[in-house]
Amino acid sequence: MLLIKVCASPKVKCILIRYFSYTQTVVPHAKMTRLIIISTIILLSSNFLFGQDKDSLVKDIRLKYNGIRTNLDSYNTTKIQIWDESTEGRQATAYYEYGNLKLIEVVWLGETGKNQIEYYFSDGRLIFAFDQDFDYNRPIYWDKKTAKENGDNEVFDPKKTTVKEDRYYFDNEKLFLWLDNDKKEQDLTMGTNSIVGQGLIAHCYKMKDELTK
Repeated sequence: MLLIKVCASPKVKCILIRYFSYTQTVVPHAKMTRLIIISTIILLSSNFLFGQDKDSLVKDIRLKYNGIRTNLDSYNTTKIQIWDESTEGRQATAYYEYGNLKLIEVVWLGETGKNQIEYYFSDGRLIFAFDQDFDYNRPIYWDKKTAKENGDNEVFDPKKTTVKEDRYYFDNEKLFLWLDNDKKEQDLTMGTNSIVGQGLIAHCYKMKDELTK
């Protein structure tokens, strides 16, 4: 509450000084408080709407993913072998529906494991990437004889293979969601995470080019 001491007329200047001092400190503070409240409401609303929009995008991508997997056997395919990136080579397969690219599957084969990544497309654009790393318990050639010669009592067993999975969701070919092996959302602004999407897009289109040569 503003208290103004009544001064004698020769000292009217005293009242004015006190009044303007109050308005210069309290009023701007009130405006700033309102501005902060409004900004907070806008930010929370934007986050809420983005969350809803993201959920809708993910749902749509999953529907398209399921549609592609369901019709996979009916698609035309193109397959190539590449020997420049792993000890056992690499295989890339493209799936087409009436000439429209639906999926590119790339598999890297190695003695101790393999990596498989699948790129899913809608209207010619990347919408989803599914990356799987398979880690073998022993090299694929590790039979009983090899194990015995190396003082080992375990042989290669496909049933003991461990698998790590990552899922990447794209909108307008920009990564907006990355779920790790525990299906936990990764921070796309942290460190090298910010360029993961660019790397996946670059690789999938490199494979696309090689498949169309």
